[in-house]
Amino acid sequence: MPYDEDEIGEARRGEERRGKRPIDIAARRRRLILKRKLEDAFKSDDVEMFKEMLINDVGLMPGTPEYDRLVKLWYSQRGRP
Repeated sequence: MPYDEDEIGEARRGEERRGKRPIDIAARRRRLILKRKLEDAFKSDDVEMFKEMLINDVGLMPGTPEYDRLVKLWYSQRGRP
């Protein structure tokens, strides 16, 4: 028995809807807070605020390659050694 084009389209749309993941509101909120803290650190030109954000909010520890790279990047963008 042949299928109607509407039935096929409806089946495809249903499959697409089932494949979408739900929105993680908590993750969105964490990203927004992190973005605000980063903007505040840049606006105030406060390296200590930036380091604190890396440690407390991002979870990077001083001495790790990622932490050192980001602090070095901070200083290079600010024209400091």
